[in-house]
Amino acid sequence: MTNHPKRTATYLGPYTDSTRWDGFGVRPTDVFICTPPKCGTTWSQGITCMMIHGRADFKGALVDISPWLESDTHAIETVNKNLGTQTHRRCIKSHTPMDGITYDPRATYIAVYRHPLDVHFSMRKHVANMNDDQLDHLFSGNPREDALMFINDTAPAGNCDHLTLDTFTQHYKSFKKWQHLPNVHLFHYADMRADLPAAMARFAGILGYEFDAATMADLIKGASFGEMRKNANRFTPSAGMEVFKDDTKFFSSASSNKWEKHLTDADMAQYGARMDQLVGSEDRRWLELGSGLT
Repeated sequence: MTNHPKRTATYLGPYTDSTRWDGFGVRPTDVFICTPPKCGTTWSQGITCMMIHGRADFKGALVDISPWLESDTHAIETVNKNLGTQTHRRCIKSHTPMDGITYDPRATYIAVYRHPLDVHFSMRKHVANMNDDQLDHLFSGNPREDALMFINDTAPAGNCDHLTLDTFTQHYKSFKKWQHLPNVHLFHYADMRADLPAAMARFAGILGYEFDAATMADLIKGASFGEMRKNANRFTPSAGMEVFKDDTKFFSSASSNKWEKHLTDADMAQYGARMDQLVGSEDRRWLELGSGLT
């Protein structure tokens, strides 16, 4: 019998409560977008929902169609009721490592990753745009000091909201371990940026969709950064709920290598040594570069 992932850990934090998986019924057609924060979660949800509905301008807001299951932004009863009434294929968001979520061999799990330092600096802008202060302790105001804390800090056990290099690589290893399963798929943000049509063709293949050339071109256009930013009211998580100071700033930038103006060569050596402690050389190269297209 094939060995499968099991839910053996509980993750709790300011936003995450993995016990919300209790009582959640997985459907065989469900698609789970499973990423650490700021790795392309919303982008991948948008792509998946466009393909499910066969159009870029599908009706409704992403936050309602594709909720973050572990987040306490909405009562779990409301989320389960919403998902329970959906008659189309469901797309569900998660930021929790594989050992904290429910696995079903019939469902589809898509995990997306990004250069760890890009994740940190993107998270910095994200937290600055939030109205609450529950993650402010991760960002003192000095970009270099904060980045070194991200590199060297160890998060409290079971808290994946306390985003550090350690929690990021933990999430990656929890999914990489099961990459051999036919329903677990890893993507890299850099590959998606370098060749969005190829990435979307892979999404379509995984999800079992075939589109004519005109429809696919429309989906690719709709999934571009510019189009999603233009439609921030539909794609920003919790849009219109005053979670963010400005919903449009959720899509403020898709650039990379923001750390270069803040970190010294010695800092980067420290980062490299820490990465080498946490993951092997092949995993490190993939997490930093993806397939190497960039």
